[in-house]
Amino acid sequence: MKKLGLYLGKVLLGLIIILGVGVKAHAEDGQPSMMDLIKEANYQAQESDKPKSAILVDGNTGKLLWGENEDTPHNPASIMKLMVIYLTYEAMANGKFNMDTEVVATPRHQQIAGIYEISNNKIQAGVSYPIKELIPMALVPSSNVATMMLAEQVDPNAVSFLKKMNDKAQELGMKNTKIVNATGAEVSSFQGLYGAEGVDTSSLDVNGSNVTTARDFATFSFHLIKNYPQVLEYTSSPVITVMKGTPQEETFETYNYSIPNNGKVYEDVDKNYDFEGVDGLKTGSSPSGAFNIDATAKRGELRLIAIAFGVGDWSDQTGEYKRHPFVNAMLNHGFNNYEYKELAKKGEQTINDKVVNLAEPISDVVKKGETPKLKLNEDKTVTVENSLKEVNETVKPVGVKYEEVDQGVVEQTKKQTKNILDEVNKTVDMSNPIIKAVVITFSVIFFLIIFLVLLLVRSNRKRKKARRERMRRFENMGKSDEE
Repeated sequence: MKKLGLYLGKVLLGLIIILGVGVKAHAEDGQPSMMDLIKEANYQAQESDKPKSAILVDGNTGKLLWGENEDTPHNPASIMKLMVIYLTYEAMANGKFNMDTEVVATPRHQQIAGIYEISNNKIQAGVSYPIKELIPMALVPSSNVATMMLAEQVDPNAVSFLKKMNDKAQELGMKNTKIVNATGAEVSSFQGLYGAEGVDTSSLDVNGSNVTTARDFATFSFHLIKNYPQVLEYTSSPVITVMKGTPQEETFETYNYSIPNNGKVYEDVDKNYDFEGVDGLKTGSSPSGAFNIDATAKRGELRLIAIAFGVGDWSDQTGEYKRHPFVNAMLNHGFNNYEYKELAKKGEQTINDKVVNLAEPISDVVKKGETPKLKLNEDKTVTVENSLKEVNETVKPVGVKYEEVDQGVVEQTKKQTKNILDEVNKTVDMSNPIIKAVVITFSVIFFLIIFLVLLLVRSNRKRKKARRERMRRFENMGKSDEE
């Protein structure tokens, strides 16, 4: 009987351990589930429609704030057009062309615009379209032909442009991303028009779909907003008009229904999905990818990036609307629980019992109510001991440069001041109010003198440092002349 009791006890203990591990794995250290976020935000959504993968990232620092299946591979559909926009801005930054550069549409471009399955807007052969008009066409109505026209301005060869896209993805740390078409639409859907005349596209995956992860695309979105924030100028409006005042003028309403629309419900949308602060970025949908959204929002100094991949099912086209409660719920969770906070001001600060001079103020995203410690590093940077980690290794941790303040003079002055005050207390009758007032006055004057001396010492040190820097530059110039 005793053995039976012992055996049953072991079985019960084993079950408790297994269940405990299961609960811990499911709760992921107390992280709420997607449906928990839906309840927290008072939205209505079916669990069967929830994203296959989702992520919430801080837009200022790239910190991972929340995620669910964020490393699951997925087809982002038209959201991949953002990579074309990134390469377009990068080419302009390198002086290859500019926003006023005009791209003359070819008969091929007009034919692509006429393909019903991938047609998003009108493009007319022989008409010149400025880059500044093609960008909003690609972003808002998700024009496939406008995206191809931008891509060809960066690189006329469709095959080598795809290599540029994949190279950039790897450079930005998108390790689980493979791009086989520039627009999110399969190469075969272009009916033989994907490449310009004379470009050999036989090496392309004709029926393949792009693959990425929520983590990878959050990483990309962080770099896009950081390097080219002007993209938000096009994605923040509920309605845009392109080619104004020309026969080619067209007006488009965004598919990102989370963008505030002055309290009005978007056309054909039966609910109001407005979310304060949303100003981008892109939506995308496809038979294999279902409904996806890459959204960003800013309130005060806090910017968030939320991505939901694989909402609903392609057979139910209301998935176009169902993705918004999920992305809004993530943003709501972020704004409710985190803040972008200044942790130390520029200038002299005491950190780890050392007095240092910070080159810049240091700020980081933190859980509300928390103030993490600062750390002095050997490379003369101050970093934050934050429990929140970066979404990707290509995102650098928050840090600023510092210089140590010479404590020799400070400590010596403190010691001398203490000795003087001790002697004064021994020899002077501080009970006399007149004597006490005189002592206090002279003490204030004395401390002011000490303060001025310290400023002078620091000023001299800076002048010496600047002089050494000028001498070093002069010597380098001399070496260059000799060469």
